[in-house]
Amino acid sequence: MPKLVSSKIHVVCFDLDDTLWPIEPVIQRTDQILHEWLLSYYPRLALQFGIEDLKQLRSRLLAEQPELQHDLGRLRKLSLAYAAAQVGYDESLVAPAYEIFQQARHQVTCYDDVLPVLTQLHSRYLLCALTNGTADVRRVGLGHLFDFAISASEVGAAKPHPAMFQAVCDHTQTTPAQVVHVGDDPHNDIAGALAVGMKTVWLNREHKPWPAILPPQMTITRLTELEEVFRGWEVE
Repeated sequence: MPKLVSSKIHVVCFDLDDTLWPIEPVIQRTDQILHEWLLSYYPRLALQFGIEDLKQLRSRLLAEQPELQHDLGRLRKLSLAYAAAQVGYDESLVAPAYEIFQQARHQVTCYDDVLPVLTQLHSRYLLCALTNGTADVRRVGLGHLFDFAISASEVGAAKPHPAMFQAVCDHTQTTPAQVVHVGDDPHNDIAGALAVGMKTVWLNREHKPWPAILPPQMTITRLTELEEVFRGWEVE
């Protein structure tokens, strides 16, 4: 069944982490699961590198190779390979360790407004997942509600780089003015989308103050407010 795409809004993009689910508890649990797995199968690494040590290692590698910002999966793999070499393991542990990380990383709990709102919007608009991270909407069980997904690793640049947002327009053959981007990050999501001419909705679930940058066109605290926002834009 064709979507009832309006003349003013064709595509709605969603950031993932901290927009559709809280990410901090996911990463904390994921790091713990990975470390326990390493302790069982590669104990020398786990004993030499604790969770915080691996986190600091990733930060150091990122400072040395800032281009890894757009490929956080590769950053994790490189950090595991480096740690393995330091304790006498070879790189064969990287692939299974990373899969353990990915399995746990995709065990998310969506905010309670996500499924009903995405289901409603999916019947009317093209929906896109736009992320700097490694999350895959198919692996978290939301693939049926998105028409396509674009990641920073695929584009070769991370939000707020214009290439991320332009990739959405290229994929859908739309102009930025026909796209709405919804996200929680003022810099990566809102400033980045505004810079290319997209409509923006800041999802501010925690009622944080807006930083001193160009403000979003709309601010909401729950996704259920999107319907009213879109209705207003449609009649402008």
